[in-house]
Amino acid sequence: MSTEKILQEVENWKSYMNQDFNISIVGFGKMGALHSGILNLLKPGSVKAVVDKGRLLTFGASRIIKCTKFYRDLDEMLRKNNPDTVYVTTPAGSHYNIVSRLLESQVENIFVEKPPTIDSRQLSSLINKKGSSKRVMVGFQKRFALPFRHAKNIISEGEIGEIENVSSYIKSSDILTRTDRFDNIGRGVLLDLGIHLVDLLNWMLKIDTVKSSNFKKIFTNVDDYFEFTMKTAKGADVFVETTWSSPEHRVPLTYIMIRGSKGTLEVTEDHLRVEYIGNYPEKRNKRLELYKPNYYQSTPPVNLGDPEYTLENMHFLQTICSSEEPLTSLENVRETMYLVDELYRKAQM
Repeated sequence: MSTEKILQEVENWKSYMNQDFNISIVGFGKMGALHSGILNLLKPGSVKAVVDKGRLLTFGASRIIKCTKFYRDLDEMLRKNNPDTVYVTTPAGSHYNIVSRLLESQVENIFVEKPPTIDSRQLSSLINKKGSSKRVMVGFQKRFALPFRHAKNIISEGEIGEIENVSSYIKSSDILTRTDRFDNIGRGVLLDLGIHLVDLLNWMLKIDTVKSSNFKKIFTNVDDYFEFTMKTAKGADVFVETTWSSPEHRVPLTYIMIRGSKGTLEVTEDHLRVEYIGNYPEKRNKRLELYKPNYYQSTPPVNLGDPEYTLENMHFLQTICSSEEPLTSLENVRETMYLVDELYRKAQM
């Protein structure tokens, strides 16, 4: 599939940008600040309020950012600001309670960073509370990285044939010293980082079962390293490795290699390569190779953080305006959370 066809839906966002938004951000750490910046660049003045418990942070930010009101209490913000859209970018362990409170307060549109909850039981509870009238999107931004979207289309169209096996990893250097800050959740790298790859693989390949699952503790009392094997609905083995304690990965890297009967596909956030095998006259070349500049020459319109974050936010705003279900709605990521639960169960954590 051509990159032009993949980018077509990105161009559609312009027709929705006439709508006014009253957006609030709950949690003003790294992700809260990133989303706030992107949203205000896409739609200036759309972020009306921020909630954060940090007294120094809210005091300092309120002196610098004059167009946004800062609160330390969620209920006070809801009462005084009455937002139509709320972003939840607090630590994972707080997501369930905050999203529940927002649903009870009749907030129509909610974006919650990944993981949406700490397990599938909490996720199912939120789906039941949400009903059909509200929209909740989860921040699995890897689905919006254009190389991964291109890879999914190549697979779907059968360009590399029947999938035979998959090897993949997602690694970072986020945890390199001793810490106990994940003890209260009881889950580590798989829930925090590896979940991106679980979600991508299920979205691309349709995972059927978990075959094996193992973990190691390195710097925490939870999983710092996780490796596992899953099987697709069509019987291909999928090997996955994830760690947040890899010193050589200064920034997180996601890598997927898919071997098919007609070729091999390799893809990361920044790069896609396909090597075709055999004699297939419909292919002019036996090799396809594209890099980040090939995908993001004129899109997205905002350059803040990795481009998939902007595409993710554009998608959410579009679904609000068009009353559609987000690609990564609570319902659409339910299988991802089931798989994470099964991986932890198989590893006997």
